[in-house]
Amino acid sequence: MGFLLRRLLVYGRWLALAAATTAAAGLYGVLSTREEIALFGGAPHAIEWWEPYVWPAVSFVVVGRVLRMALNRLAGAATETLTRLRR
Repeated sequence: MGFLLRRLLVYGRWLALAAATTAAAGLYGVLSTREEIALFGGAPHAIEWWEPYVWPAVSFVVVGRVLRMALNRLAGAATETLTRLRR
């Protein structure tokens, strides 16, 4: 059971990395192909030269940390359950 949990954590880390990379690439794709963005029908916002480079990095860090935090919570709950079953 411990082996399966370790495998789940390894694959989960790779999945979190892939999801964070995909989110950053998608955001870069949106920001680099548009000259302005109007969210929810609001006033258009002109995209500055630095935004296609900075916001994808920010989204990569945020999405990666959130997914790793969720994975760590899942691992903690699974470890507690395994510990309780061993008793």
